[in-house]
Parts: sequence; C-alpha cells; structure tokens
Amino acid sequence: MFTIGRSLSFLAKSSSMIGAICVILMMLHVTADVAGRYLFNTPVPGTIVVVANYYMVMVLFLALGVAEEKRAHISVEFVTDLMPPRAQAGFSLLSGLLTVGVMIVMMIGGLTEAVKKTDIGATMEQGSQRIEIWQSYWLVPLGAALMAVIAGYRVITTVTGWRNGLNETDVDANFISD
Repeated sequence: MFTIGRSLSFLAKSSSMIGAICVILMMLHVTADVAGRYLFNTPVPGTIVVVANYYMVMVLFLALGVAEEKRAHISVEFVTDLMPPRAQAGFSLLSGLLTVGVMIVMMIGGLTEAVKKTDIGATMEQGSQRIEIWQSYWLVPLGAALMAVIAGYRVITTVTGWRNGLNETDVDANFISD
C-alpha cells in the first residue's frame, strides 16, 4: 500500500509541475499579447480563448489532486475540535467518503461532457479564428479522478491503519491549517 501512496504522490507532483508550467506559459502568453497589442498593434491571436479554456482549466483541475494529497482544502474545524478524538476520526472518514462521492459524480459528469465536446469537435471563435477547445474538457474528469483516488486511498489507509506513503506530513498539515 505504501508504494501505491508513493505512486499517487508522484502523479500529484507531476500534475503540480504541469500546473506550474501552465502558469508560466500563461504569464508569457498574456505578456506577449499585451506587448504585441500596445507596442506593435498586433495582439497574439486567440489569447483569451487559450487562457480561459486551456491554461486556467489545467491550473484549476490538475491542482485538485495536489490539494487533496496535501490536505490543503479549506476546512472549518471549530465544532469538531471540541469533540473527542474518536468522533473527529469518524467525521474525517465521513468527509473523505463524501469527497470521493462528489468527485466521482464530477468525474462522470465531466467525462460525459468531454465525450460530447469531442464528438462535435467543440471550437470557439475569437476574431476571425476558430480555436479547438474540446481537448480541455478532458482535464475535468482527469483532475476529479485523481482527487477521488487520493481521497479514497486516504480513507482506506485510515481505516486499515496502514502507512499511506503520501507526501503530506503532519508538519505540512499543521502549517496549512494554521
């Protein structure tokens, strides 16, 4: 099981790297567009469509698994902190199971939409250009699946008591919670 956790951490780290690269590319793309528009009166064609439908989607949905691995999602614990440890553990498991359920629903919905958009070859028009965007729809089920698998794996390791192998540590979790 520890090896599975290491593999999931590798996938999360890889998606994090892809997201970081996308942020840099987005920054360079927008900078080139602004410079081209105001210095040379020639903007980069399709910037708005590419930024909104590729870079932003990648950054958002590929980060879901990373946030789940690091336990970096927003949580409100003022009520559960007052409960005994056993009740806290129960709520933690319930939260994990709900996360898996919601992410599976999101993955199925995203997969359905991705298939539809792929079948019709979805495009967007910006200026005189048509830009294909159907590929970006596949990032939604991919990100949701990664988060669901990591959350499900965490539930299984919590219930069984096995070491999970995920990169999240207590130091990381305490730092994020503070």
